[in-house]
Amino acid sequence: MNHHTNRLTVALTLTCCLGLGTAGRAEPPRKIIIDGKFDDWASVPSHMDPPHNEHNTSHKGKADIPEHVEHADVDLLEYKLTHDAENLYAYFRARGVIGRTRKGTFGNPSGRYYAILAVDVDHDPKTGYWLHEGGFYPTSGGYDVNAEIEWYAGRMNATPYINHCCVNQAELDEAFLDQSAGAYQKGMNGLYPPGFVRLGEGTYRYYTEWVYHANNAITFVRDMCPRTLGNITGALSPDGHELEMKIPMKGFLIDQHGKPLVALGRKINASFSLEASGELAADGKWASNTGEPIRDYYLEPPRK
Repeated sequence: MNHHTNRLTVALTLTCCLGLGTAGRAEPPRKIIIDGKFDDWASVPSHMDPPHNEHNTSHKGKADIPEHVEHADVDLLEYKLTHDAENLYAYFRARGVIGRTRKGTFGNPSGRYYAILAVDVDHDPKTGYWLHEGGFYPTSGGYDVNAEIEWYAGRMNATPYINHCCVNQAELDEAFLDQSAGAYQKGMNGLYPPGFVRLGEGTYRYYTEWVYHANNAITFVRDMCPRTLGNITGALSPDGHELEMKIPMKGFLIDQHGKPLVALGRKINASFSLEASGELAADGKWASNTGEPIRDYYLEPPRK
């Protein structure tokens, strides 16, 4: 089962959505230390999601209302968004244990768990993809790029960015070249110099996925890849119910015009979700849970 047809999503969007969303407002920049202590989140506004509304991920229709499944680890209860001059920060609280996965043995596959931040950077619902294409609910559209943490086989496995602005294989092939500054060679994951993301119509099926490293190089990755960690970082609370993520804005790359995709002085809408495979769940099924998007969050520059 491909993670990008079933995955835990943390979505930051700049687009219209079927849900009403929650009103955003200008928030001052805040620096968050990724240490699993969470005291520096106290002044960040909370957005709440009802308990026990996690659902299966097998639906694909825009108007679908998926069935409930019991999977406490993905039952999102609270989420927050903040930023500083260089980073986005995302906070999640779940009813169960975030990132909990099974380390597989013979005959028992390893488990997966995902936290994803998807960003619509151009306020254009015609670019990017819609969440329901990947089995998420409630849906919203126009997601151009994502950021995520993947847990696999009992540990944090990858911390990639994702681009969903392709509708066929030819466009996907071009995207690999664009994002590697023309250096991409099929079968070689990296290292590559970072290139640009070409914004356009997209689908959930066709995507690129890369890890951005401290030396300003990227590696293309895939689901359940060999462990590949980059500049996206995260930490869990001791009980596993809370997660904090730091997502450097530069890792989203630039657009085809040379402008950063995510930058200070712009507004974004945000929607957070969790998703996991079912090996450790009561119902034994893949499940996810998505909060209503935070709309018109302003990436306020630091005051001088």
